This record gives sequence, C-alpha cells and structure tokens, in this order.
Amino acid sequence: MPERAATRPVLEATGPPPAEMVRDAASVTRGLVLPPLRSAVEELHPDLALLCGHHFGWCDPQGRPTGTEDAGKLLRARVAFLAAAATGTEPATVVPGAVAVELLHNFSLLHDDIMDADERRRGRATAWAAFGVPQAVLGGDALTALALRQLTPVGGEAGRAAVTMLVDTLHEMIRGQAADLALDKIPVDEVTYRHYFDATYKTTALLGAAAAIGALLGGASGALAGLLHRAAGGVGLAWQIANDVEDIWGDPAATGKQAFSDLRLGKKTLPVIAALRSGTDAGERLAVLMRQTGTSASEEELRMQADLIEAAGGRRHAEELSARHLRDSLDGLARSLPPTTARDELTALFGLIVTRGR
Repeated sequence: MPERAATRPVLEATGPPPAEMVRDAASVTRGLVLPPLRSAVEELHPDLALLCGHHFGWCDPQGRPTGTEDAGKLLRARVAFLAAAATGTEPATVVPGAVAVELLHNFSLLHDDIMDADERRRGRATAWAAFGVPQAVLGGDALTALALRQLTPVGGEAGRAAVTMLVDTLHEMIRGQAADLALDKIPVDEVTYRHYFDATYKTTALLGAAAAIGALLGGASGALAGLLHRAAGGVGLAWQIANDVEDIWGDPAATGKQAFSDLRLGKKTLPVIAALRSGTDAGERLAVLMRQTGTSASEEELRMQADLIEAAGGRRHAEELSARHLRDSLDGLARSLPPTTARDELTALFGLIVTRGR
C-alpha cells in the first residue's frame, strides 16, 4: 500500500505552467536573472564590484565593459524556475531565489579557484589571479551576503523556509568543501566511499536547494519541496560521478581539460575508490602505483593508472552508479509531479546536466 500511494502526484495539476518559461527556459532565465544579479553586484564596494564583474564576464580587470552578459549557464536558476513552473507558478515569483542560488554558486567558484590554484575560468583569468587572493576571498564572502539579502525581504512562510534552506545549504557546501580537502590527505589504503560522498555535498547541496527554493517560493508544500530537493540532489550526485569518469577518460577536445586530469592531481574520485576497494589484483596494483607516483606520475604511469582502474571495474561501477542516481531522481519527479510540459522540461534538463550540462 505505501508503494501504491507514493505513485500518486504529491501536487494536483493546477493548469498549464507559464508557457514562455517552459518553451525557452534558458532565455527566460537570463532575462529574469541577469538584471537583478547585476544590480546586486553594483551594491558592493567598487573594488569588489569590479572583481565580481570580471568574474561574471561583464568587464575586464580594468573595468572596461566586455559587451557580454556571460555569468555562466545560470543552470541552478533554471532549475529553480522549472521547479516552480511545474507547480503552475509565474516565474517572477521565483526571481529572488533564482538570483540567490546563482550568487551562492559563484561564491563557491571564487573560493574553489583559490583552493585549487586555478588561473583560468570560462576563458579568462580567475578573480584571484587578476586581483589577488585577499580580494577574491572577500569577493566570495560578499556574494554570500548578497545571496542572503535576496531572500530576507520575501515575506511569509515561503520566504522564511527559503532563507532557512539557503543557510542550511551554505553549511552543507562548506562541510563538503572541507571533506573534499580532507580527501586529498587520506592514504589510498584507507579511503572509502563515505569520504567521497561527504565531499560531494560541495556540489550536490546547491542543486537540490535550487529546486526546493523554486518550489517553496512558488507556494508548494514542504513535502513537495523536500521531494524535489532529493531528486535534484540525486541529479547532482549523478553529475559529479559522471564528471569523475569524464575527467579520466574524456576527450580533451570536448572537455577542454588534459587527459587524465584528475589522476594528475592525485584525486580520489569515485572510479578510483571503486577500483581501490574492489579486492582485485588490478586494484592492488593501482594502490601501489598511486603510492609510488603521487602527483608526479608520467604520461605512461597515468595511462597505466587509468587502465588499472578500468580493469578493476572502477569505470563500470561509476557509470552504473551515475545512471542509477539519475534514474532514481527522474522516477522521483514522475511520482511527485503531475504530468505537465514543465515536468518534462525539468526531466530533460536533469538528463542534460548529467550528460553534458556543464
């Protein structure tokens, strides 16, 4: 009986969702999000506004306009809008939440670039490389404050729930980032799946929050928002695992990264952990090789690592796990939402995120 009840939509259909949001979610998202996003950044101290403007691609480090409205793919904002559209809500209702999740996402990018010592992002110098580490750290902090300011004026229970969700998400992202840094220090003989999944919260938490905040601001129940949160979080995990596979075996021409990019950095991603914990001869040989080479592996040794991971079943296990998390998330959408075009678009977007949504 519980399984039968779970197949009924949590939300009854309330009419067609806003047509333009569903028809062209990417274009409508940019039109709704970019103006308030730029306005929010302009509230900052001029030095921080310049740094963030460069990060978003609106100007160069000298403040000269680039003539573009870059700001990335606004993927999380799109998730928020489509989650709300699936409840029949007008997109304008969700703008504060959509802007907030994009600001929080970019806070994490500014700090990630510093921690990873990445000097390029989206074809331009990263903020710390152009303005220095102290300014980039402060810029990330400023975007966090701006994210919270988007939601604090939203009244009622929906506003309070959305603010709580954003604060909890920030906490999860920071814990995930700390776990990710700790993962680098764990010896290959001791690393476990738990270490990996703890680290993935840096990525998955915000995608889940985007869907939940969109639903909450659209007037959905807490139960439905929770279901969407879990579904989108599962998509985030599927995305992360698929990215792990791509970072080892992906075509550099398609990924824009060097072959074996994660292995070069000694990253213990899911395919690596699956191989190390496989109990196979290939897994044992991989552990020995990783201990010997560290982050100084030659091209031949990197190729050997990739071959050993595959021989130990690490690639296959990762691909199957990614597909399973995506399938479970899409099944959750089908059980939770009535059959509408908006649900179909959200389903399609979730699939795109995992395959090549970056």
